Amino acid sequence: MGGKNKQRTKGNVRPSSSGRAAELLARERGVVQGFIGFGSTVTSELGYVPAVHGVEEIDSLVDADFRLVLRKMSKRDTVTKLKAIQEFGTMCQERDAEEVKGVLPYWPRIYCKISVDHDRRVREATQQAFEQLVLKVRRSLAPFLKGLMGHWLMAQCDTYVPAASAACLAFTAAFPPNKQTEALSFCRDEILNVLQDTLLKETADTLSDPKSVPEEERETKFIRMLTSSLLGVKKLLHLLPDSDRNLLEDRLTQLISSAKFWKYSKHKTPQVRGALSEVVSALCQYTPGLVHKEAARASAAVLLSIDDTDPVVLPPLWEAVLHVVTTIPDCWTHVNARKGFLPKLWALLRAGGGGMAKALHPNLMPLVSRLPAEVTQPALDFYTTFFTSLIQGLSAERALTSPTESAAIVTAVVECMRFSVMQHTEEGEEQRKIQQMLISQQLLPLLESAVGNPSLQNGPLFLLVTEMLISWEKRAGLHGGDGSQEGADVYKTLLGDFWEGIGLLLVGFVDTEEADPKALEGVATLLQVSSGLNPDLWCGVRSGDKSVKICLSEPGDVDRNGAERGGRDEPPEGEPQQKRLVGSLESERLEAVVCQLAQLCLVYVNEKQSERHLVFLSLLLRSFHTPRVFAVKGEEQSLPVVDLKNMAMRFLLERVVAWLSEEGRSQNDHLVDMIFSSLHCCSPQETPRILNHITMMNLPWGILLHVIQKSCRDWLKGSVLGERLFGLAEELCNTGRGHATLSSNENTHSWTLISLVLSQQHNNEPLIGEVYLEKILEKLHATLSETKAQADQGGMEPLICFICDVASTFYSSVTDCLLLASAEELLLTSFQITAQDHSNTHLSGGHTSTHTYRPISKSLSLSLSLSRSRSRSRSRSLSLSDLSKASADQLILTVEMMRFLSWLVSSSSSALGGGQWDFLLCSMLAWLETACENVSGLGSPWVQLFVCENASLIVELSRFFAAPPATAADTLPAELTAEWTDFFIEGIYSLLLHLPVKIRYAFTEPDDPLFPLAVLRSVGVALTYIPVPQLLKNSLPANLIADQKTNLPAPLQTLLNTLCPLLLFKARPLQITVYLLLEKVMGQLPECDGEGESSKTEEDAEEPSLSPPESLMAVLSACEDLCESVLAGVQVGEFAVVQPLSVEYSCFLGYLLSWKLLLSFFKASPSQNGSIMEGLALWKNNVDKRFEGVEDCMICFSVIHGSNYSLPKKACRTCKKKFHSACLYKWFTSSNKSTCPLCRETFF
Repeated sequence: MGGKNKQRTKGNVRPSSSGRAAELLARERGVVQGFIGFGSTVTSELGYVPAVHGVEEIDSLVDADFRLVLRKMSKRDTVTKLKAIQEFGTMCQERDAEEVKGVLPYWPRIYCKISVDHDRRVREATQQAFEQLVLKVRRSLAPFLKGLMGHWLMAQCDTYVPAASAACLAFTAAFPPNKQTEALSFCRDEILNVLQDTLLKETADTLSDPKSVPEEERETKFIRMLTSSLLGVKKLLHLLPDSDRNLLEDRLTQLISSAKFWKYSKHKTPQVRGALSEVVSALCQYTPGLVHKEAARASAAVLLSIDDTDPVVLPPLWEAVLHVVTTIPDCWTHVNARKGFLPKLWALLRAGGGGMAKALHPNLMPLVSRLPAEVTQPALDFYTTFFTSLIQGLSAERALTSPTESAAIVTAVVECMRFSVMQHTEEGEEQRKIQQMLISQQLLPLLESAVGNPSLQNGPLFLLVTEMLISWEKRAGLHGGDGSQEGADVYKTLLGDFWEGIGLLLVGFVDTEEADPKALEGVATLLQVSSGLNPDLWCGVRSGDKSVKICLSEPGDVDRNGAERGGRDEPPEGEPQQKRLVGSLESERLEAVVCQLAQLCLVYVNEKQSERHLVFLSLLLRSFHTPRVFAVKGEEQSLPVVDLKNMAMRFLLERVVAWLSEEGRSQNDHLVDMIFSSLHCCSPQETPRILNHITMMNLPWGILLHVIQKSCRDWLKGSVLGERLFGLAEELCNTGRGHATLSSNENTHSWTLISLVLSQQHNNEPLIGEVYLEKILEKLHATLSETKAQADQGGMEPLICFICDVASTFYSSVTDCLLLASAEELLLTSFQITAQDHSNTHLSGGHTSTHTYRPISKSLSLSLSLSRSRSRSRSRSLSLSDLSKASADQLILTVEMMRFLSWLVSSSSSALGGGQWDFLLCSMLAWLETACENVSGLGSPWVQLFVCENASLIVELSRFFAAPPATAADTLPAELTAEWTDFFIEGIYSLLLHLPVKIRYAFTEPDDPLFPLAVLRSVGVALTYIPVPQLLKNSLPANLIADQKTNLPAPLQTLLNTLCPLLLFKARPLQITVYLLLEKVMGQLPECDGEGESSKTEEDAEEPSLSPPESLMAVLSACEDLCESVLAGVQVGEFAVVQPLSVEYSCFLGYLLSWKLLLSFFKASPSQNGSIMEGLALWKNNVDKRFEGVEDCMICFSVIHGSNYSLPKKACRTCKKKFHSACLYKWFTSSNKSTCPLCRETFF
């Protein structure tokens, strides 16, 4: 426009720009008054940010950069505002304190505006910048506190947790804990002004400009500020001292007397309703006098809202309910309990708390205790409805799927029942009806439903009922009291009713031929918990509540029990003593129930041969091995082996032994449990005699295997068992030499038994007698020597495989095994078989030969290294056997040798001859073996350095042999590469793969300064060179999970089950190492899975078995909840910082690595990959097949309409062709005709 070029009117001195206008205003008035913007309150603070130029004499204290940044903060654009705030925080951190102090006069108004900004990133950045400002100016902030504190307190209650945390950090930086109360007291009136204005005066349109801010954004900001203000009132009441609360009484009265304040209890937003409940709780707690004045409104707002099950509202609401009924005794006069409160309570309980039982049900017992008589009368009807509704909540959907919800409801039931019984211990017909109702109509039906429900069995119900019964017995005087206390007769009557009812109930479950095994297990669990001898259940229920204690028997009890057990003073060696909690049920009635059930079991076992009743009997005897229970038997038999006056021995030899001798029995574990249950009542002298008697019987070897695993040391060392096992070894060797099959289930058990007794140790001693150990090894050696001469005839491979498997397990498990002469001879024979010329050896195929000679090679690699280590130690070589005892000088010398050898391999490999290569490789393997044997010593820095340099040497060797230098091709010994590939690789990585797993279990705390993090890093680098075949056929200890559906080979499944959990271990090098190892095998899983699937029958072929590994999916499941909770408030495009060395960091890293492995798995899975055009063509073929036989529309020539996706349905009666409705409509309107497009006949 051209008006700017005209001459200025004479006398017109008004500036034409806003900058000069501000300058003129400053000259005339000498001070810049605060400008009032939209939605702000009038304060005495400077609200105008001076321009960059002009008025330097007034604003010389404000740096030009600060002025520019402050002006940017008032911009409407969120990104500009956010960057300005971040820049402001950086400037506060970097500039001098005097420069920063110049900002303070303008900061309160800017802070009050941006601290309630709609964008949560702006609010969080504002608090972080404020913290930097506070740290810089310190006490200079004091004159401006009153303008800041109201919004500062609201910011600490922000609904966005990171912003609230940042505000709290800024507040802590400004005031130490002992000064925070004084700061709030100093600004209490200003704080309450801001909170009260927000709650009573402001609206969504007054807080934000309706012309420029969308309605949804205005409403969201208003709701957030309402919530923050209510929470700010609570925080203010909590932090102020009593004297200041009294000074604010008039202001608080004005707040809570407003009808608008109480309308927030019905607000549509849950956050506002929950915040109001928290304010009511705080008012009841800190200013009860004010609440009494508004008792009617407070009671109605809280007690009539109990049906609100929103997760945000329910916990603070029920806290407010308890505060109201406690603080306002006459609250029930302001609400109609029978019409308004109780119906909502019953509906809430029947619904299981609406999925919030964990927060709701702990409040029920305190609530019931505060209900007056006018609410609970008639008492019988009230308590019947209350407990019926409460128990019915266990059938709610959420309670059925969540153990924590179910446990909360069960806990509330028992707690309320205990309280109700305590309140009705007086004599009278009405009291007696209530007591009978609680037992017969509530408690017993609940136990009946729990017996057949596994989720309730594993919950706290049985334990809580047991504790309740114990308390009743104490009040009845059955635990040493005089029984004269008040209500003792009532409690005795209650106990009588309970035991009578529970006996009939349990008999009903057992006294049927088709008894449900789960119900029988539930009955056994109930009785075990009642006896106080179920430690698994006890620890699971009380791990975070009460500690398990040991009940000490009285001297009289010890004498009586000792007499009953035949003079036995202590349990057999190796058997842990049974633990009881402090206080246990009176045993006579409990044992009577157990004896009744045991008698029923014997009837069904003897008459119906019921296996399920036999298993149930075993479960009973596991906890109730007393003479009274063992006395339940039939006719007596004369057995001279032991004194038959002992009921337990009589039961064992008359019944259990007979059951063991029955043929065709598939499961014998429960019978073996019965044996040891009986041995609890036997003396130390009787136990070996009974076990010897059982050993001499012709029982299946599987039974003997179970007995050995549970038996005691003296019997294991005895001659009876030793001779029997030696006879078994002879039988197996003779069977193998006779070319009989060795793959049957019985022979597999037998070889497993031989391997077990050879490899297992107790306190560094053999499991069986050393003389029998030598005899078995000699027998194996003799058999292997005879087999060596017959190997060329064929058919010996299975026997060789079994013997070498046993030998390999023996050498790898038993320390100092080569000190036995027979073990050294067996090793030599194994070597001779391996060294035989393969051209003269008949192989039964590649698969069989691999499985035959791999165990030999494995045992030789380990055993020969042990032999070399022993020889070198005698010749004072550089190899060390016990690193914990080695001096620093020895370790440093060995480390320097490793470094020298690494340099030779990488730089001067051509200088090494055959002998030097042998020394280098053998030393490296011996050092690695030493490191694996001394994992517990890795806490020493010198030992860590030893292992790290050994791993570096392995890395250099792996790189060398993977790509030998061209100059070394002529100088390398001819057999060296083959030896590396065939022998050393397997020896190295079979040891190295075990090392991270051993470190994980030897050092469980990664935060420990002695944790070998550097070792894990070096070993991880070395393990990256492990060949895939070595991983697929690893030698890790078997780790197979029951009921795990898998088609993978056992070694591969063991690898997954062992390594996948380590993805969550709080050590980044270990997580990365595990990821790199698993990534190598992910591509092999579909192939292995396919091999398993090819063996399926036709019926199973249709079921998809190609699924991700369960162990990997378990890692994802374990991390999902934590990741979701952390990332729930992070928007797309934002980022969340996870601090290193934290639990969250390891969890996130494990989660991301698991997803990468999962993607690698799917990438390797069979799929149809190709170009986009090929994919579209495939899709078109599938669509054509789907709509094959459907005629095209004769107008658009398509099956599916382009806009409404309909099929041709309108048919012409003449030509029978079909058309889309939309196509016909377009034809009719465009052609102005009503005829068929094809036949031109009128279309009807």
